Amino acid sequence: MDDTDETIAVAAIVHEGKGSADGPLLEFVQRVQSQGRVVRGLVPGPQSDPHDCATRTVRDLEAGTVYPIGQSLGKESKACCLDPGALLKAGVVLRRAIETGADLVVVNRFGILEADGDGFSAEMLELMTRGYVVLTVVSPPYLEAWREFTGGMATELPPDPDEILTWFNATRRNASAAEDGRR
Repeated sequence: MDDTDETIAVAAIVHEGKGSADGPLLEFVQRVQSQGRVVRGLVPGPQSDPHDCATRTVRDLEAGTVYPIGQSLGKESKACCLDPGALLKAGVVLRRAIETGADLVVVNRFGILEADGDGFSAEMLELMTRGYVVLTVVSPPYLEAWREFTGGMATELPPDPDEILTWFNATRRNASAAEDGRR
């Protein structure tokens, strides 16, 4: 393992059901922001109907902009209702984080599109390559794809704000120690 590997810190909150990680994720983000840390990225936004994927949104942590990411495919559709074009527009938030820096970058989900190499996967790879601390959410159907995507190097966390904060603080300490060792 070289110095680059030591400074790359990636984790996924592994959850069992739709939305079960959202509250813990948002609580964790609020705690980290209250420490004065710069947190950028996308978190779950308001959803008018939690049972209707077409009403899904993500919220930009920095600007507060809400991006609709769902599309209505009709009641009989079994296809993924995420709108790839809308995700591309929301991805500007992650690309901006890559260029402006952050103590932590949150990527709303690693889901069906990312498992297939689409969605936010390119932005996530760029963030990881550049050594950003990255946190996302993964549900069990996509856990194996997540492990493959990260080469098995990512930490898997429960949806518990205290445990997520412990991981983040340890990651920041390790990054600081690695930076001091390179000076």
